[in-house]
Amino acid sequence: MDMMEKTTPLSRLDIDERYLAHTPDESLIDHSNLTIKYFEKIVKNKNLTTIIKDMIKRVDDKNSDLLEQMFIDAIYLHDIGKINPHFQAKKMNNTLFKEYKEDSSSSDHSFLSSSLYIKYYKAKIDSLENIATREKFRYLLYAFSYHLAKHHGRLSSFEEYRKDEKEVIKYWQYLDRFKIAHFEFYILNKLLFSLLISSDYYATTDYMAKIKIDEFGLLDNRQKELMRYRFDSVISKFTITSGINRLRNEIFKEAESTLLQNLDKNIFYLEAPTGSGKTISSINLSLKLLSSNENLNKLFYIFPFNTLVEQTKSVFDNIFGDELQTEIINSITPINLNNQEDEETKYERSYINRLFFHSSAIFTTHVGFFSILFGTSKEDNFPLWQLANSVIILDEIQSYNNNLWWYMVEFFDKYAILLNIKIIIMSATLPKIDYFLKEQNSFVSLIDEQKRDYFFNDPLFAKRVELNFDLLDQDISLEILVNILEKQPKNKKILFEFIKKQSAREFYELIKDKFKNVYELSGDDNKAYRQYVINKSKEESLIIVATQVIEAGVDIDMDIGFKDISTLDSEEQFMGRINRSCLREGKVYFFDLDDANLIYRGDHRLGFDLKNQKYKDILESKDFASYYKDVLVSIKKQGDRFENGLLTNYDNFEQMIKKLDFHEISKTMKLINSQNYILYFPFLIDIKKFKNVKEFEDKEFIEQFLSDSKLDGQKVWDSFIELNSIEGYAKKKYFRSKINSLMQFFTFSIYKYHKDHRPHIGEDIYGYYFVDNLEFITDEGKFDRKKFNESKNSIFL
Repeated sequence: MDMMEKTTPLSRLDIDERYLAHTPDESLIDHSNLTIKYFEKIVKNKNLTTIIKDMIKRVDDKNSDLLEQMFIDAIYLHDIGKINPHFQAKKMNNTLFKEYKEDSSSSDHSFLSSSLYIKYYKAKIDSLENIATREKFRYLLYAFSYHLAKHHGRLSSFEEYRKDEKEVIKYWQYLDRFKIAHFEFYILNKLLFSLLISSDYYATTDYMAKIKIDEFGLLDNRQKELMRYRFDSVISKFTITSGINRLRNEIFKEAESTLLQNLDKNIFYLEAPTGSGKTISSINLSLKLLSSNENLNKLFYIFPFNTLVEQTKSVFDNIFGDELQTEIINSITPINLNNQEDEETKYERSYINRLFFHSSAIFTTHVGFFSILFGTSKEDNFPLWQLANSVIILDEIQSYNNNLWWYMVEFFDKYAILLNIKIIIMSATLPKIDYFLKEQNSFVSLIDEQKRDYFFNDPLFAKRVELNFDLLDQDISLEILVNILEKQPKNKKILFEFIKKQSAREFYELIKDKFKNVYELSGDDNKAYRQYVINKSKEESLIIVATQVIEAGVDIDMDIGFKDISTLDSEEQFMGRINRSCLREGKVYFFDLDDANLIYRGDHRLGFDLKNQKYKDILESKDFASYYKDVLVSIKKQGDRFENGLLTNYDNFEQMIKKLDFHEISKTMKLINSQNYILYFPFLIDIKKFKNVKEFEDKEFIEQFLSDSKLDGQKVWDSFIELNSIEGYAKKKYFRSKINSLMQFFTFSIYKYHKDHRPHIGEDIYGYYFVDNLEFITDEGKFDRKKFNESKNSIFL
């Protein structure tokens, strides 16, 4: 029997046309039937039938038909609680139930939906012959029912759900007895929630806004072939067999060859030197994977920084043009407006496309990706099903919080197996995180160890930058660095990186009047100024003083670098900014000024640094496998450490999974846990000064925010406040995304030490603190953090 034939007719539950769903013209039966039709559309288009069936069989193979029907009916019956006469009277103004209008009883329908769903299936479960199976299915029933109760809210703690009801037994501790794999069961529940709320949203929008969804942004075989043709046409023009292009070509071919021999695997490592063409190689690999499996129908590219997102999307657009529908989804990129729709529906359609990732290739950040995997809100979970049957490229995973590596590799492995996801993990400094897995069958290195050493030790890569460790043998001060700078060759592009913002600012102040063309880059700059400095670096010799913002995602190519030491992969990332083109000679000097322990608290990479000869040798030989082995062992020891003499740290995490404690899992897996305040300063920006800033290219939109040809932060803020006057939720979200793309130029974050530490500058206004005192903004449009702290008698990082 096909899974779509398992739907429970609502008539069996004595539901008739009297009950309304959203409007007087829409019956509950109609809405429920339309919801299940959208579920069927999703399953058919995304090729989910086998995936869902297999996941259910993993939970219970013998009774999979019953569990499959429970899964589908959790979606079909999600609104059954609307038969509540108080809901009909108070929420729907249904005159057939007017006698309940003034009654004080609750009009809730979500929790009642879960209760009716439980009641319906309890009768079926109680008829099962085996006692253990009955107990197991009661647990499964309550787990599935949880999503009906939460479909208008967010996932939280399953243990808290119905905790006061006598018949509820906490079965979670018997998962092992039931032989239910806890990671797999967590993912099954996340998928159910995603499919339920998505089908419901599509059905509601179809009826309320008359917008039918038939396209989900999926790749078919014809599109895959066209993409392959376009890619091959572009690449053929650059097949050069000399110099660095010879090496890039060898890496390209080696990675492709290994991939084609391991198409049955799920996760692939692409470890290759800086400048070796990883982006082009990853595109080739993703196309090979897409064409090898007709079920694969979507591409995700995940980055640590928004700048990398934009750079890589432009590469895709240049190669594929209109053949590939691409979209950046993050907090600062406007929603793509669908102008093919009429005025009434274009905002709704565009918002839905963004909300559900209706593009064939999605570019987003690590933070956004983790929100989908582990988030608890509806917005987090809407696109989860889109990950199934997809190719995902993860760039620079070493930038993830390494305290999470053990946990996340478990999830990567399980998500990939269960949802048929192919993952390419790539970096020049790549931790082999499958070290933590008991079974390491899913992971494949696309460049084997011997070939890796060959590529990394080729002079074009290994000798691209000459390393100098002499400064590590002496006490360093900013004044000594100034003296060293004075001895450097003229007409060179020189880069300094400090690990503390304050040190960078003080050094900048020391040298800005002594040398020509001195610029500072840090987290206290806006995007426009950063782009301005990058443009300058391409045109003339200059000196840049920077913090870690320079390490990745910034397209600069310098001659000489000076860096305050921190972690070994940071040193390599910094070196990637020097002689990037391999056309000149590059030099990097390392010094030890600020204590990295204060900046990288709790980081397992601490101690494995350039103060030790071993790691100097590793950095020169590019033997990052040895470095990461030390780091991974440290993480493993920490995870194996006992807490309270009972459970290890890893055991405690497993308990969260078994308990389906969605809130704590999400909290634990959050990549950025810093508590921060976002300050907004309404200053002026001379946009004529800044080139290649895409947000300034929309002249028609920008015009309304100009004062004397300058972008006026006050006008942007006023428009932000006025968003509440816009009628229509989707239209408001669209213009919010447009305004957000400009607000980023006027916002700066300050990080607090503890929950009671506030900036004392007014109240939170929709997530921002408006600061009209512009004395904290320099002439260059920078945030003067030191002056701000002094004025507030506080310390914010």
